[in-house]
Amino acid sequence: MRDDTMPGVYGGDEINAVVLDPGASVFRGGWAGEDAPRAMFPTHYGWLPMSEEERATYTAPDMKQESSQGDVTMSEAQPTPPRGVSFDAARGLKRFVGDVGVSYWRRGLEIDTPLDEHGIVQDFDAMQALSHHALDLLSSEPTENPLLFTEPATNPRSARARTVELAFEGLQVPAFYLANRSVLSAFASGRPTALVVDIGASQVSAIPVVDGFVLRKGIHTQPNGGDAVSRALLWGLTNEMGDKNQSGWLADSIVPQYLVKSKQPCEPGMPAQATLRDDRLHGTAPSFRMYHTMGVLNDLKEAVCQVLEAPWDEAQAAARPTKMYEFPDGSNDAYGTLRFKAPEAILTPSLYADKSQVLPTRDAPYMGLTDLVLQATKEVDVDARASMFGNIVCVGGGTLLPGFLDRLSYELSVAAPSQRIRIHSPGNYTERRHSTWLGGSILASLGTFHQLWISKQEYEEHGQAIVHVRCR
Repeated sequence: MRDDTMPGVYGGDEINAVVLDPGASVFRGGWAGEDAPRAMFPTHYGWLPMSEEERATYTAPDMKQESSQGDVTMSEAQPTPPRGVSFDAARGLKRFVGDVGVSYWRRGLEIDTPLDEHGIVQDFDAMQALSHHALDLLSSEPTENPLLFTEPATNPRSARARTVELAFEGLQVPAFYLANRSVLSAFASGRPTALVVDIGASQVSAIPVVDGFVLRKGIHTQPNGGDAVSRALLWGLTNEMGDKNQSGWLADSIVPQYLVKSKQPCEPGMPAQATLRDDRLHGTAPSFRMYHTMGVLNDLKEAVCQVLEAPWDEAQAAARPTKMYEFPDGSNDAYGTLRFKAPEAILTPSLYADKSQVLPTRDAPYMGLTDLVLQATKEVDVDARASMFGNIVCVGGGTLLPGFLDRLSYELSVAAPSQRIRIHSPGNYTERRHSTWLGGSILASLGTFHQLWISKQEYEEHGQAIVHVRCR
């Protein structure tokens, strides 16, 4: 008996597929077969309520009108919105996507994201707008290019079904595949069996991949990714360093670039000599200010933070050299202990267990990264554990912190002395930060992969359920 859900081959050897990877912080898009994504912009977007004029102009595309003779005719074609702008008439929203969309100050502009803290899509209309923007930047016609879309290992069936619907009905792609991010990272490293440790912006995960498939019972994730390090910096600036400055300026809110009109040099630890934009002090939405405050903190993190080679020791951190950093308003200081302590939000989260400003509240206690890795390996069959310890693949922007890999290797060797620990992490910045996208680029360019595409015809025949059969 024939199984109608068996794959049919889409196209021939030459398929210009597009790979889209919506991370918690960065949305990546590019062509399969290339070694880096061409389109990269924030996964966040800005939005404002539509004006009455915009509501009248940008109506639903399928809206029909009745003529005076009683005939039903299609309404006039809508004008094309500017690049980076989309209209959601049903919800009355005007969205601004891309770098300019979230960076340009507009009175009352709110900043939001289509993802929750686990990387699961919650707003598919917003995700469609972001996907369209990526395709626009690639000069890709959606109806002509197959699409590989990435998903987190914890993606529920309902979200998977909505994603395949978005691809075929929203973007109108001719073929589609939904790929697991952990599998793609393992694939990019050339290891079909690996323990993938991913330190993203919103969460940390340790996920076993065996022969190209995720071992579901071994999935371990926590919402203390790179953003937790940034929040730890903010907490340290406002609670630990304020007393060390006579002016107490560090206890004030971070001043993002959009508020600074001009600035003058000032001595380290002294108040900023900056003139602020008065018109933006009271017309800014809280979400816009928080987004740009986190941007400053992320820059501070990348500029000064470092991981101690051994478990947290405040005396050792205090003995290390300091690093200077200047904020957008010109205020500056030298950072010592704090630049080592903040990354412990990932490695030793117990230091921030009682600080909800740093770690999101959750029912289960936070585990240190080493314990998270050990728990993931315990779910693997005993015979395969040696392969896990010998193939630990570290990816994500958080792994770029200096000293991170050495610290993880040291702690694992102490915790599992009988195992041969081998940590694999691309030395290339692009490969490590964009490993998921790169794995998708490699996979979608393989001739042997073509038979796995879900075609438009198959989707119309089997519906959303086919994604659960074909994309495992």
